[in-house]
Amino acid sequence: MKLGQKMRARIVIYNENINSILLIHRIKNKRDYWVIPGGGAQNSETPCQTAIREINEELQMKFKVNDISYIFDINEKERQKIYFAKTDSIYTPNISGEEAMRSSNNNIYIPTWINITILDKINLQPKEALKKLENFCLELTN
Repeated sequence: MKLGQKMRARIVIYNENINSILLIHRIKNKRDYWVIPGGGAQNSETPCQTAIREINEELQMKFKVNDISYIFDINEKERQKIYFAKTDSIYTPNISGEEAMRSSNNNIYIPTWINITILDKINLQPKEALKKLENFCLELTN
């Protein structure tokens, strides 16, 4: 990581029963796209700690270090560590934390379960994440 570059961490949350992952549908200033939930590190957090804290803050979902595993990096515009976790819950959480406070008519966050067979039909950002996630999901289901 470059000096001064902020690290971000995200978790792909997968439910095997519905063959779906929980993503955040974003509509911001008329731009329509999807992201893997997560966010930026605080202080001296490790990427793993960042991912767990962010998911708890954004989605009120609790994971422990042993619940998640590293799957890949994204280096498109900024360094991001992507983790993986399984859940049996099919509950779709409401957005909470900073994202809930920043929500407005021009800045929308909608957590949504997306079946992994239609990932290529959504505008997942960054694009590097889409390619890597599609490859990971292929391995996951084989």
